[in-house]
Amino acid sequence: MSDMAKRLVWFFVASSAVAYMVFFIIGSYIYAGAADSNVATLVRDELTPGAHHLSGMVMVPSTCAELIVHTEQVSEELYRLRFKTWETPGVECVREETPRAFRTLISAPALGLRFVATLDDIPYSIVVLPVIR
Repeated sequence: MSDMAKRLVWFFVASSAVAYMVFFIIGSYIYAGAADSNVATLVRDELTPGAHHLSGMVMVPSTCAELIVHTEQVSEELYRLRFKTWETPGVECVREETPRAFRTLISAPALGLRFVATLDDIPYSIVVLPVIR
């Protein structure tokens, strides 16, 4: 009976160690993917009297993807940057993130504005850094 109890204890120890290793490896992989997706895009906001000159780089999903940006006023103090991508037809694409530059102009007061963004209608994290000319 004690031989069977020893084997049962060793089985429990070994299976717990294997389960912990699987949990650790899969958890690290999931965390690394989630950490990459939470990186915010820096947007430079050059302030001039009555205007915001916004510029920056957005990562698009493939090497042949193009980028366009539209701005819309959501409320008196909130503006949305709507980034849209499309792939050039007839061009071979590589599915890897590629940076694309953008520039846009918003006519609005210098203070009291907030900006949000979407990329292909999905919320997109940005950090706006104001610069006074």
